[in-house]
Amino acid sequence: MKATFKKAKVALLFSLMIFLGFAVTGSFDNAISATAAKKDAASKKSEKSAEAPKLDPTDVGSVIYLDTAGKRAGVGDPNRPASASVQLGRGWHPQALSAAGLPKDRYGLIDWAKMVRENLVKPRASLDPADEEMPPLQMDVLITAKGDFVNDVIYPHEMHTWWLKCEICHPGIFMPAQGQNNMTMTGIVQGQWCGRCHGKVAFPLTDCKRCHTSPKKAVKK
Repeated sequence: MKATFKKAKVALLFSLMIFLGFAVTGSFDNAISATAAKKDAASKKSEKSAEAPKLDPTDVGSVIYLDTAGKRAGVGDPNRPASASVQLGRGWHPQALSAAGLPKDRYGLIDWAKMVRENLVKPRASLDPADEEMPPLQMDVLITAKGDFVNDVIYPHEMHTWWLKCEICHPGIFMPAQGQNNMTMTGIVQGQWCGRCHGKVAFPLTDCKRCHTSPKKAVKK
C-alpha cells in the first residue's frame, strides 16, 4: 500500500514538474515574442520617422497642416475658429518651413537673403496686383564702427528693399542723411535702429560678421 502511494506521489510530482515546465517555457516564449514585437515596432517607427516629411498640399497629414505640437492646425472651415498656430503667426508653420529644405545660416535659421539671391523666392511689394512694382535699390552704405578693432558695416539697401518700402524705415527709424544716426550697439540691442527687426524677424545680432564685413583701415600713428 505504501509502495503504491509512493509511486502515485512520484507520478503526480513528475506530472506537476512537466506542467510547470510547460507553463514557464510558454511564458518565457511569450515574453521573448512580446519583446521582439516591441523591437520590430520601434524599428518600423524609427524608419517611418526617418522618411522625408510629406509636403503634399492634398494630404491632410502633411506637415504644412500641423501646428508646433504636431497636431492638425485646422480644417479650413471659415465657420470654425482658426488654430492657435494661425492666430499667432497668420500661417507661420515652423515644421513646414524646417522640412522644406530651405537654405539655413550657421544658426540653423532660414537664410532669407540667400533665398532671394538664388531666386528661390520673389518678394512682392504688395498683395494688390495693381500696385506698381519697384526694383530694389542698388545702394550700399558704409557705416563706420566706433571701435578700432571691429570691422565697419556695409549696409545693403538692395536686400532690404526686396522686402520693405523706403517709408518703413525713413525717416521714422533712420534719418536719410549721413551722420544723422548716432547708432550704438547698446541701442540696437535695446530695439532701436537695426534692432527693430534683427533679433526678432531677421537674423540675430549675435551673427556679427553678417554685417561687420568691411575691414577697418589701419589707424595712423
